[in-house]
Amino acid sequence: MKAFWKRFENVALIGAMFLSVSGCSFADSFVASYLPVGVQTPAGITTNYETFDSQSAGTNLTAPFVTTFNGSGITGTYTGGIVWTAANQYGGAGGTGVYPEVLNGSSYTLSLSASVNYFGLWFSALDPGNQLQFFNGSTLLYTFTPAQFISLVGVCPGSQYCGNPNSAFLGDDSGEQFAYLNFFDSNGTFNKVVFSEIGNPGGGFESDNQAVALLNGQPPGTPIITPEPASFGLLAVAGLSLLPLLRRRR
Repeated sequence: MKAFWKRFENVALIGAMFLSVSGCSFADSFVASYLPVGVQTPAGITTNYETFDSQSAGTNLTAPFVTTFNGSGITGTYTGGIVWTAANQYGGAGGTGVYPEVLNGSSYTLSLSASVNYFGLWFSALDPGNQLQFFNGSTLLYTFTPAQFISLVGVCPGSQYCGNPNSAFLGDDSGEQFAYLNFFDSNGTFNKVVFSEIGNPGGGFESDNQAVALLNGQPPGTPIITPEPASFGLLAVAGLSLLPLLRRRR
């Protein structure tokens, strides 16, 4: 029993130390949400989004791709393992044009010239290896995986979000979800987004119509319930508050 309480003390103390040195990583509270079935642009939120249709399908990103997101005043620079892909059953908003894809074991980064509190994208063909991370400089603020969205709207088949909604590929890839997702930092800002495909052989992270904005309030959409980023820190603080009582009980 003594060994158990000693381990508890160690966990609490480590948690508190982690919170004290990494407080910024727990300071921002993100709200992830999704728009109605079939919506593939940030409709009613912003017109500042990149379609990627100026790129050549079937090529890899070899030099930074720079965009102003349709005249937003914010410069976005893309670097990393992007494969420019022609619209197919897995991606390409509207069923046309070109979209960025990253394959398993690789990633790409969007760096912004100014901080924003909103990022949106048509998140197509969601698979378990898709990972989206938001940073302020080098500080990780929030990580999103499709499991959070799928747990809410339902697995395929059965969910109305299953399958490509575009007429050219209607119903294709029926085992995966397609939706426009919003990410809103409710009490801070970010300036870097990293897109990764992890641990899913043969998988890819497909998206399109990526948007940025500095909004005055939370965008429309159905919220995706996610754990509060500060949960671990609060647990550590709670653990420390119990230490005197635990010592007395021993």
